[in-house]
Amino acid sequence: MLTEEESHFFDDQLVLHEAKYLAGTNPRQQSGFGRDERDWERYRRVVTAPIDRDGTFLDIGCANGLLMESAAEWAAADGHRVEPYGVDISPKLAELARRRLPHWRDRIFVGNALMWVPPFRFDFVRTELVYVPTQLRRRYAQRLLADVVAPRGCLLVCAYGSSRPEGSRAELLVDEFQSWGLPVASVHDVVSDVHGFVVT
Repeated sequence: MLTEEESHFFDDQLVLHEAKYLAGTNPRQQSGFGRDERDWERYRRVVTAPIDRDGTFLDIGCANGLLMESAAEWAAADGHRVEPYGVDISPKLAELARRRLPHWRDRIFVGNALMWVPPFRFDFVRTELVYVPTQLRRRYAQRLLADVVAPRGCLLVCAYGSSRPEGSRAELLVDEFQSWGLPVASVHDVVSDVHGFVVT
């Protein structure tokens, strides 16, 4: 169950992301990224760094499906075959992804990942903690590990930093997960020489 405040958070996020992403004029903007194609790969390819074998890949907050598509390409370039899937809280963004990627239409779901029941568990699951209110972050991570990530699978938690990062990472993700008693297998950072932001 969600409190009224928590429900408002998700409603506000849905409206905000639909307005921003659907106004985009290219696939990157429709996926929440304002830079060019070269920067897209540079700052998002780190998502696939932990992929060390073939398997299924779920992008939570998939928007128009560009990261699903890119992750499959980047993993293949590294010698691994991943079957991409996506879920988004917005029916409009999920439909945009289905139109962009009709061959994966049946792999794109609508739901709030905090409560969404997946058709099966995935080997690699990418998310961000900003998708939920602060007080739900631990519950969200534990829920994904218990119900969405396959046994011996990997939860890939991303943070995209600001132009004035504190320290070497966008967020203190490692400290937060360890404080919950959850192990962190590895950390992969990309720091922009030009803009100064950090992707973890």
